[in-house]
Amino acid sequence: MTTERMKETRPDNPNVGAGTPLETMLALGFSVGPLDGKAPLTKHGVHDFTRDRDVIARWARQHPHANWGVTQPGVICLDVDPRYGGTVAALKLRPEHETLTIRTGAEGWHFYYRHTGPVRGKVASAVGIDVKAGGRGYLVAPGSIHPVTGKPYRIHRDGPIANLPEHLQALIAMPKFTPPNAPVPASGDRWDGLIRSVAEAAEGNRNATLFWATARAAADNAPAAVYSALAAAAHQIGLGASEIQQTIQSAQRKAAS
Repeated sequence: MTTERMKETRPDNPNVGAGTPLETMLALGFSVGPLDGKAPLTKHGVHDFTRDRDVIARWARQHPHANWGVTQPGVICLDVDPRYGGTVAALKLRPEHETLTIRTGAEGWHFYYRHTGPVRGKVASAVGIDVKAGGRGYLVAPGSIHPVTGKPYRIHRDGPIANLPEHLQALIAMPKFTPPNAPVPASGDRWDGLIRSVAEAAEGNRNATLFWATARAAADNAPAAVYSALAAAAHQIGLGASEIQQTIQSAQRKAAS
């Protein structure tokens, strides 16, 4: 699409078009999609995000007051949210770690870095800092308005996108799960072995242990009471209710596939 055609969308949606923050994100390789606040307006969510200017222009006409989301495979975002105790200082960034940086509408920060491989959902040993993986997750784009504060997301530093600093790699990497050394007993107390594994799981390995134990239980057609006991054990070691439910459901689906 030409610059002139991009400008045609701006009366409908001022966040789209040449010279806008969203155009900067497109130039940096991001795919974009319209949001209602922070929720995708597209049928398949982030999977519909695109770089196709004709599609983007059509969305802009359909949703003239929409916010916009961005995603890019191979790019992650460290989402620092001060409302939950997140601080930039916790990342221990130095001048050589400068990268694309967005100031959020909640006065937080989005630091974008290039990184491949699975990542955990939060930065280890730091509170209030989430990790969003491009291609699967998305972030609210600059130029959008925070649905609660009414403040804009704005570009603080417009790139380029740097590689993830080495000192942060271990803090965001998905922990590797090593199954318990002792096999789960094949007798009637086999469920106790699975539940005990979850109850004794170390921090950093808790979610993976719950997933493993649930998958084993599902493979053996465990009764509903076993999943309740696994959930209770997971709760006792500090996992949240939503995380427990999602992990158990995911493990059950995997075992059934």
